[in-house]
Parts: sequence; C-alpha cells; structure tokens
Amino acid sequence: MLLTSKEVRFTFITLVLLFFLFSLSSKTYGQNPPEPDERSKEIERLKSEIQKVKEEQQKQIEELQKRIEQLETESKREKEYVEPSKPPEEAEEAPAKTYVIEWWKNIEVGYSNGFFIRTQDDLFSLKFNIRSQFLFFVEDDADDTATSFDIRRLWISFRGNAFRSWLKYLLILEASGDVELLDYFLDFAKKTEVVPRIGQYRVPFNREELTDPFNLQLVDNSIVNREFSLGRHIGVGLGGVVNRFVTYGVGVFNSAGRNSINENSNLLYVGRVMFTPTGEPRYSSINPFPVSGEYAYSQGSFADTETPLIAISAAVAFLPGYKPVNDSPDNVVINNRMFALGSDKSNIFQFSADISVKYLIFSLEAEYDLRNINPDEAGIDSALSQGVRVQSGVFLIPKLIEVAGRFAIIDLGNDFGDDKIWEITPGLSFYFIRDRNLKLQFDYSFIRDEFIDDDINRVRAQLTVSF
Repeated sequence: MLLTSKEVRFTFITLVLLFFLFSLSSKTYGQNPPEPDERSKEIERLKSEIQKVKEEQQKQIEELQKRIEQLETESKREKEYVEPSKPPEEAEEAPAKTYVIEWWKNIEVGYSNGFFIRTQDDLFSLKFNIRSQFLFFVEDDADDTATSFDIRRLWISFRGNAFRSWLKYLLILEASGDVELLDYFLDFAKKTEVVPRIGQYRVPFNREELTDPFNLQLVDNSIVNREFSLGRHIGVGLGGVVNRFVTYGVGVFNSAGRNSINENSNLLYVGRVMFTPTGEPRYSSINPFPVSGEYAYSQGSFADTETPLIAISAAVAFLPGYKPVNDSPDNVVINNRMFALGSDKSNIFQFSADISVKYLIFSLEAEYDLRNINPDEAGIDSALSQGVRVQSGVFLIPKLIEVAGRFAIIDLGNDFGDDKIWEITPGLSFYFIRDRNLKLQFDYSFIRDEFIDDDINRVRAQLTVSF
C-alpha cells in the first residue's frame, strides 16, 4: 500500500523528533551526574582526616601535659624536706634537710679506664684506679749480689670534680709499704688558659720526673733524674694551655719535701714552659704538668698520625737560703751535696731543657740538667753539676713490642774531683694493652760511679697492672 505524500511527511517528521529526543536523553545520562556526590564524599573524607589529626594532637598534648606535671612534681619533691624534731636547747642549730628524691636516677656508674661514678648534671664525679708494678731484679756491685722480688709501686688514685664541672681534684696514695700521700691537689679550671692549683704534687721542672712512672719505656728512671729532680712539695701554682702551641706551669712551694712543712722560710720557686710546634695540646688535671692528649708526658710512640709530635721545653728553679734540715726523700741528693761541700746554707739554682720527638713507631727524648750550689759561707766555692740523658725507642711490632735504650751521664764538677757517673740501659717492653695498663718490661743497666769507684750491673723484670 502506497503512502500519500502527506503521510510520508508526517512519518519523516515523527522520526526526526524521536531521534532528537533520543540524542538529548543520551547526552543527559552520559555527563556523569554523580560528580556532585564524589565531591561530597571527598569533603567528608577530608573532614574525617582533620578529625583524626585533631585527636592525635590532643593525645600528644595530653601526654606532654602529663610529663610537665610529672617533672613539676619531682622538682617539688626535691625542694621539700622534713625537719627532724629537736630538743629546745638545740633549736638554734640549722635544721637538717632530708631530701625525698629518687637519687639513683641521677647517677651513672660504670668503667672507662677506671671505675667511675658521676651525676648527670656533671657537678660531681669520681674515678677510681689501682695501679701496681711487680719487680724482680738481680743487682751485682763490687761488694755483693742482691736478688729480690719487690712491689715497686702500688698506687690508689681518685680523681674527678666536685661542686662544679671545672673544680678538678686528684688524690694518689702509695700503699706498697706504709700508706703515704703522694699527690693531692685541686685545679680551678674554669678557664684552661689560666688554672690555679693548690696542694701537693710533682713540681713542674724536668721532663723525666714529670713523666708518669707507669708510662716509662724502661723499668725505671735514669740516674740523671735521681740527681736533678725536685720531687713533690706542698704549694700553689698556676698553669694552662695558651693558644695552640704553648703550655706552662709555675709555682711556689715548701722546700721540705712531701708531707712536710717548712721549719724555716725556705721557699722553692719553679717555672716550666713547653712549646709544641706540630700539634695542639689539651689541658688535663690528672698530670703534674697540665697537658694531655698527644702531648701527655709519656714515653714511647703510640701515634696514629704521620705528623711528627715535637715538644721543646725549658724550666728553672730557685731555692734561696736553703738549709738542709730534714731527710725527706725529695731532698736527699741536694742535702748530700751540701754536706759534701761543708755548707749549712746555700742558694741553689737549677735549669732543665729537653726535646721530645714521636713519629709513627719511633721516639726520642733528650734532656739536659744543671744545678749550681752557691754556699753562703766564706771560703767555700760554688759547685756546678750537669747531667745529660738521651733515650730512644722503636716498636718492632707497632703498639705491641718495643725495644729502647738510654745513655745518661752526670758531671759533678771540679768541686767533687771531676768525677762522673754514667749508665747504659737497653730494654724490651711488651704492651698487651695499648694504654699501658698491662705490660711486661725487661732491662739491663751498667752503671759506673767514679765518685765512689763502683760498677753496678743490674737486670730487672717488671710487670705493670693497672685498672
């Protein structure tokens, strides 16, 4: 059946309208209408995150507030004290304070090259050491041969600070025989360039005497040290490290020796300065001369750097109007020299100079000492004595096995018949711990004393144990 033209037009228009409506509907549903819903969800998620952050911050604030309250409570407890009841007649005395604190939380205890106890605020500290040397020797002279064991040294030391971090102290007791005080001094080291010191200690004079006897390359000191060292005295001093290169120590002391007071007005005046061109020394309160680090007074080279360590020093001492009135071990030689001269009162001047070099496994020390005794009495000439010590060592195995040798000579001068005393001492050391806390040493000495026409041959073995 054929459609009329009118019906065709109607049908065409109807189809066009249906197509348009269908297209419009498709565009409307294809434009992702949920977009407003996604934004809403994102807003809700962000609000949730903000709430979580607020809750976490509130939790942290509460924890910090609890910590503040805890610290305030502890601070309040430390300030509180209980006044014990006292009888009326004692009411004028200052009340005792009983602190209610957990003191063990403020104290550290341990071992670091010595047993220590210290407070966390650095106001108090104590380090305790026991150092010992066990000696076996065979000594042969013109008259006899002696063979013996000996506890050469047994030192008990305490060091640390009190009341302030810069108020340092050192106490050393010798207990190998009767207990004797060796050193006790205080350092007021608020500024390490200028450190006042008061107490009893080795006066700042010659290098070998200032070297700790537990830090020697050979078993003991040389004959030069026994002749010219000034030992320990009670007095006051000043020392410190200046800039990078200079360390100094000066002092005024009794002349009566350790643990003794003067019976007259004799005072000993001493000063020493050390120049270190290749490195930077540091202040230390545990040495008789206030220097530590690479330039501590010790023999042998344990250096880890390839830079040579060089120290050049000089010292002077003056003892005016000295009268030999006691038998202190620190004055024996001077007393004997004055008795030999027939002098009861003399002005004594001493000078010392030395150089120390340490480079890798090699070490060298050279020291020169001079003493002039000028008697007050008419008709007695002055006596000039001199001494030289040269000592060197090299490690066969670095920091473990060292061979060393020493030559020392003393010229007593014409007033003692131009006699000389000299020694040659080779030795071998085994260092089981680098800081010398455990070592075994052997040496042999030939000593010729022309003053009394005597030769001494001596063999020694010594074990050092320190902890």
